[in-house]
Amino acid sequence: MTSEPVGALGPSDPTPEDVDALVGSPPRSLGRRLLSGLLTYGVVALALWYLVKQLRSEGGIGDALALITPAQVALMCVLGVVNLATNWPPIVIALPGLRVREAAVTNTASAALSNTVPEGGAVATALNVAMLRSWGFTIRDITSEILVTGTWSQLTKYVLLSITLGVVVIQGTAPDGAGVWALVLVVLVAIAVVLLLLVLRSERFAVRLGRFVDSFLTRVTSWVRHPSHTRFADDVPRFRTGMVGLLRVCWGRLTVAMVVSLLTAGSILYIACVMQGLGGTVTWALAMTAYGLATFASLLVPTPGGLGVAEVVLTSVLAWAAPESAQAAVLAAVLLYRLATFLVPIPIGLVTYLYWRTSTAWRVDVDSKPVDLSAR
Repeated sequence: MTSEPVGALGPSDPTPEDVDALVGSPPRSLGRRLLSGLLTYGVVALALWYLVKQLRSEGGIGDALALITPAQVALMCVLGVVNLATNWPPIVIALPGLRVREAAVTNTASAALSNTVPEGGAVATALNVAMLRSWGFTIRDITSEILVTGTWSQLTKYVLLSITLGVVVIQGTAPDGAGVWALVLVVLVAIAVVLLLLVLRSERFAVRLGRFVDSFLTRVTSWVRHPSHTRFADDVPRFRTGMVGLLRVCWGRLTVAMVVSLLTAGSILYIACVMQGLGGTVTWALAMTAYGLATFASLLVPTPGGLGVAEVVLTSVLAWAAPESAQAAVLAAVLLYRLATFLVPIPIGLVTYLYWRTSTAWRVDVDSKPVDLSAR
């Protein structure tokens, strides 16, 4: 391998504007922020109203809350911390030189932010960049870490979803027609995996794929308006360059860490179901499928931490396998799960953010810690 630091995107480092273009910038004007907030929390209110309406005939939230015990709450809080901790190894692996405590701070603080504000994902990414810069990492290496962990997380998530949905279909606990959707998902995931591997293997293929996407989008947009200017012919090779060096040395460890993290999150949902007496009807595969579908729905309809959207999807999927008399238990299990994965990170992240803001002892000069994997 060459001595060039892994993650280089070309002859010069990307600027902060490049990172903004990569992760998306939050709205600048007050009007856009207000509109974004109204739309976001409007979706949340609509989703929660639908959920309450659907469960009203079975006693609703009151009966669900009555099923939750202090011991269950305490266990979910512990599992929420464990779930947070499983997010740190992938960050450490993808950004060599980053310490676990630094990964913990940046992950928990960004999780708290993304769970509480509209367009929290972009804002949280900006916070991640600021934190990592304060610890000496370059924009180039931070960009590589964002690309690698983001892409590998989504890829692993959908591979697991296709597997667990297939298992649910084989077990006979899926609704009618789920077999077709499972097959479609498997095909789409296989295509995505093959395309990604080809892009990572060949820069020439990356350029050709980018040009094909540019041509396709230009034709589609020309049907409804003037053709849009697309840059995939440049972006796909840049995407490849930002990932290939780092993945060459860490893809195995990163995959294992990602799988452990995702299995932990889905297993917490299953544990919540078992605590509510649903272990005989809700299988582990169904819980993992519900988790995967909820994260996918939250991507399509982005609300802070998937609030509202995730609850509707989780309850709908789990309720399919449970009798009508157990609907309150299903909602109780979902509430416990969301306590662990949505509420627990917020106070922890607030504390870690304040610690980062007030503590200067561990800060170093900007760009003083470039990543170089030539010796690895």
